[in-house]
Amino acid sequence: MKKLFFYLFLAIPGLCLAQKVADPVIMTINGKNVPRSEFEYSYNKNGSVEGAVEKKSVEEYVDMFINYKLKVAEAESVGLDKNDSYKKEFLQYRDMQLTPYMLDEFFIDSIASMIYDRTVKQLDGKDVLQPSHILIRVKQKDDEGAKAAAKLRADSIYKLAVSGADFAQLARKFSQDPGSGRNGGKLGMIGPGTTVKSFEDAAYSLQTGEISKPVFTDFGWHIIKMDDRRPFGSYESRKKEIVEALKAQGIEDASAEYRIGKIVEASNGRLTREAVLDSVLAAHENENMDLKYLVQEYHDGLLLYEISKRDLWDRVKADTVALENYFKANKKKYRWTEPYFRGYVVQAKDNKLLKAAKKLLKKADAMNFRKLVKDAFNKDSVKVVVAGQYFCKKGENDFVDLYVFGEKKEPRWNKAFPFCDVAGKKLSQPKSYKDVRSEVEEDVQTIREKEWVEKLRKKYTFRVYDDVVKTVNKH
Repeated sequence: MKKLFFYLFLAIPGLCLAQKVADPVIMTINGKNVPRSEFEYSYNKNGSVEGAVEKKSVEEYVDMFINYKLKVAEAESVGLDKNDSYKKEFLQYRDMQLTPYMLDEFFIDSIASMIYDRTVKQLDGKDVLQPSHILIRVKQKDDEGAKAAAKLRADSIYKLAVSGADFAQLARKFSQDPGSGRNGGKLGMIGPGTTVKSFEDAAYSLQTGEISKPVFTDFGWHIIKMDDRRPFGSYESRKKEIVEALKAQGIEDASAEYRIGKIVEASNGRLTREAVLDSVLAAHENENMDLKYLVQEYHDGLLLYEISKRDLWDRVKADTVALENYFKANKKKYRWTEPYFRGYVVQAKDNKLLKAAKKLLKKADAMNFRKLVKDAFNKDSVKVVVAGQYFCKKGENDFVDLYVFGEKKEPRWNKAFPFCDVAGKKLSQPKSYKDVRSEVEEDVQTIREKEWVEKLRKKYTFRVYDDVVKTVNKH
């Protein structure tokens, strides 16, 4: 068994390490060396992209990269990389990148061969068909008049089709099968037993290019056109098609999991799935730097998100005093060029209910208005419908346009609730940070982030090797 495990382990493609090319250290962050290749990967991907909003020079990008790595160092120092949720998401992404290196072609071929054999048996010597159809639906509950009308319609469409009208256009216009109709009536490949018997019999009676008279099934009337029919062919002629279909269904992931499972099983408990994929990554990262740094980028990016959310975004969002103070000190920055409405759209069964609901909503907020309305009006049945809370300007809501901004265009009414109005306020300018919250939060975050980075630069050591910086993209 040890010998078997040894050979299976060596069977991982590319397991031998590639020879390293000289890759000098460009900077050291919190005791960790950053090779020039990693910096170049990040710079070429994020800092020097043609058409970027703000293209950076190498020297400018150095500072951005340091700040990025310092935030990652902070996340690691507080153990965010040890969290189960983080590890699960990171490994899920990493494993997805490594799947191509663990494909088992024998496994894929065996599944494809099994599908081919099963299909040949099911066809029993018959051709594979590629039909299109136009469906005129007939429901069981339809009366005789409706059924007769459906048959007349199907006959008329058939006459158009055999007179030379474009079948695909007829299907798009008339077919009541929404799936195939929008695709010109085209169905997938069919064979014996893949569709209802009456449809199958009619389809098999057609040669390529022929159109059937209307055929009745439990679904209604079908006009069938045979686009193509041919023998299924040999396995070699069909293998590529079958494998492509299997790929669309995830066969590559399944084959990789099969191969990993065999290696884990052969190790007698010495290896886990994660350890196998660690080995695959180690075997390929030196010969494929894009793979190495793509995985590293996701590792760091997840940590950057988690630490930014914890130490910056959530704190700013929760600091309502700071948000309000910043808004008051910078009101001119947030002035509007047109008014907004904050409130609700109310629809009711009668005018008395409408007035009562509007009065109730004056003391409601976005968190509790649904419960207030339900308790006051809708315990037994729905008598009042409230939508919102909205915060919008003219042109963003038809009801608000009508009742607040005086637009004459009528909105689409719910006839069950004929009485309608709005409850809320028209604001010519923001009264508090809440009216422009996203903008204020963004500005406060920018200030706090600068302060945060300054603290991180004092907390952690870092050093940049300028002589190596000068060689970026020039070696």
